[in-house]
Amino acid sequence: MSKYVLPVKIDRGTGNPVLLLHGLGNNHSSWEFVLEHLDYSRQRVIAVDLLGFGDALKPDIQYKLEDHSSAIAATLKSLGLENIVVVGHSMGCNIALDLATRYPELVRKLVLFGAPLYRNAPRGGKLRSLLRSEGLYFSMFELVQRSPEVIQAGGQLAEEYVPFVRGMEITEETWPAYRKSLENTIMQFDSYRQACSLEIPAVFVNGIFDFFIIRGNTNRVQLKNRKHVRIKHTRGPHELTPAQGRVAARIISKAVREV
Repeated sequence: MSKYVLPVKIDRGTGNPVLLLHGLGNNHSSWEFVLEHLDYSRQRVIAVDLLGFGDALKPDIQYKLEDHSSAIAATLKSLGLENIVVVGHSMGCNIALDLATRYPELVRKLVLFGAPLYRNAPRGGKLRSLLRSEGLYFSMFELVQRSPEVIQAGGQLAEEYVPFVRGMEITEETWPAYRKSLENTIMQFDSYRQACSLEIPAVFVNGIFDFFIIRGNTNRVQLKNRKHVRIKHTRGPHELTPAQGRVAARIISKAVREV
């Protein structure tokens, strides 16, 4: 298990524990619009800053799936928690899947918003530009390699000027974790296989305006794992906007009640 313990930024409420895992280039604040609508009399809500982001340690490591999930496992152990509902957004979904696979005693159910699942490497050239969702993260990585300052500037502008984005922090300090997590935690194929092999209930929540997910891969996961996997569609984008926050809170609360 990891030597790194994550900072617990939110620990609120009583009842069944729920762990919130944020996405790439974010911190726990990205859940702000969801937190506003949760019922804390029925659930204990915990949110952390993932390794390399927010107030978490930023070690010089590869930021692979197991780096993130082992740090979460160590954090849950420090809290004396197991058998919990784990909620992920974007990259947090990949980490949640790895946590459930490597530490099954810790996870009872998954709720995954905008999970980026790659079954294989996307096709290149003109076809990728036509099928943007198939290779959007791969295209982002190419941009990171060519012009890292563009991604950093974009993150800073989003934080300052886009009112429905919370917790975005692509800075010089978080840049190593961003770049390595993009390559090693999102752009990999283990998450797809782990989803197909899940032995606990999982709800994949896909926004119809989410251009970061590959819906065909989520559909394939459900076909391969009908016993445990459900898909729910919402009207929102990839980001956890104010409108999406209300919907997400409702989905999370229902998942907790069904535990």
